Amino acid sequence: MKKSGLFFVIISFLVLSLAGVSYGWQGRMAGMGDPYGLVQDESDFLIHPAGIANGKGINFYGGYRFNYTDVGDWNITLTYSNPGNFTQYPFKNSGDEFKHEGLLGAVFPLGPGRMGVLFEYQGRRGEYDGTENQFGTFGSSDYTFNLKNPSDAFSLRVLYGFPVMGMDVGFDLGLDYKNEKNKSSFLATNLSPYTENYIWGLNVPERALRLFMIPYDSNYWEFLWKLGMGKKFDCFDINATLRGSYIISADNKYQYIYQAPLGSNDYDASIDGDVKGYRIGFDVWVRAKLREGLTLPFILSIDSGTKKRDGEGIGAGNTDSGLSYEYQHKEKELSFKFGGGLEKKLAGNTLVAGGLYYNYIKNSDSIWFTRTGSPPADDSGFPSHREHQFMLRLLGEKDLSPLLALRMGLNIFYSFVRESYNHFDGFSPTDFSLDGSRWGIGASMGGTVKFQRFSVEPFLAGGYQKLNLNGDGSFLPTLIDASKIRKEWSIGGGFSVKFN
Repeated sequence: MKKSGLFFVIISFLVLSLAGVSYGWQGRMAGMGDPYGLVQDESDFLIHPAGIANGKGINFYGGYRFNYTDVGDWNITLTYSNPGNFTQYPFKNSGDEFKHEGLLGAVFPLGPGRMGVLFEYQGRRGEYDGTENQFGTFGSSDYTFNLKNPSDAFSLRVLYGFPVMGMDVGFDLGLDYKNEKNKSSFLATNLSPYTENYIWGLNVPERALRLFMIPYDSNYWEFLWKLGMGKKFDCFDINATLRGSYIISADNKYQYIYQAPLGSNDYDASIDGDVKGYRIGFDVWVRAKLREGLTLPFILSIDSGTKKRDGEGIGAGNTDSGLSYEYQHKEKELSFKFGGGLEKKLAGNTLVAGGLYYNYIKNSDSIWFTRTGSPPADDSGFPSHREHQFMLRLLGEKDLSPLLALRMGLNIFYSFVRESYNHFDGFSPTDFSLDGSRWGIGASMGGTVKFQRFSVEPFLAGGYQKLNLNGDGSFLPTLIDASKIRKEWSIGGGFSVKFN
């Protein structure tokens, strides 16, 4: 039995290593928990393109990573109460997601510098199933629901870096094609009603699947750019990069269906529109070398973006035939990250490092929706998410021989989280907020096997995290108590290869 167990562990490791996402081919960083900015790596030029100027010869890169996330609990409970009665809406949900990433490309000398051409892919397939057993003063009802969020992104990137005036400069130009979709469906156990992609906020609380995800079906082309520089000043090594993106061509579709009972055709609206948006941000990394083998790395990163989906159309159902629909969905994101740590090279080709980082995250969604004969629904900040996150990174790496290296990493984080929900359906506003925490831990391990002209870097990673929020609000004169919990664990692996 012991030999069988050991054999299973070895086979499992090999399967994950060879079936593997990473951030592409940088398996060394993945094996240490992706500590970008804490330790230096050849793959840093994917963030700071000026770094591509430092390589030699012709290099070919490839890699693949796979990650599986199991969400055992993703539950939201709303309790509406006023004098004399109450109703509770407990949404209990679970599911899983599969993510894949890959990169293939080459870097080579060209003119005074070096050029890179890279192809990237990122894909996600997630599906969740839930139940809602509504109960209260006036009786109970049972419902089931389903959520899906598939997406694909294909990217072509061209990088170039060269030395000039005592420093390195570089640029990174990319063209992405993205297909993103969120779909929700809701069904009563007596088959009445059935809805798809219910987008209104909380005017019918038992159908409020928007608390989990906002439905859309978008595909678009996005132009990305980076411009950076790298400079050494005595004991300081500085890399700074300005980056951004802009959506240049897009289509958006929103499909709303309401059937009572299932199979009828009461409401059927197909709304076509556009997607617009941009992102802007920058990264600054500073490494201060105190003495031989001892370095203090610092990072600062800011990222901001806006994406707006819209559409209009005419209803085709028995009830909404000829009715005009129009909507807008706006996403806003802002993140700010800074921190630093210590990197120490020890005897015996051993490296250890640790860092502490603060990350501020702010996201909000706003939706405006109208239908002929109904008051417009105006939801500004539904939801609005704010998070203060503190993360500790620890890692170690050791070269066992010129041909073999092993490494591992540990990431621990804790966040203070606040979410707010504001909905106005033309009659009375709904407003409630949630406060709580999110924490998690992740571990990784990997290695490098070097051959004469190429190297292979397999890695494994796994982790667990939990979100727990509670709060209250009102839908005057009704009071609302709310809670939200999400527990998930993940496991994955992959490999990278380099040929030179």
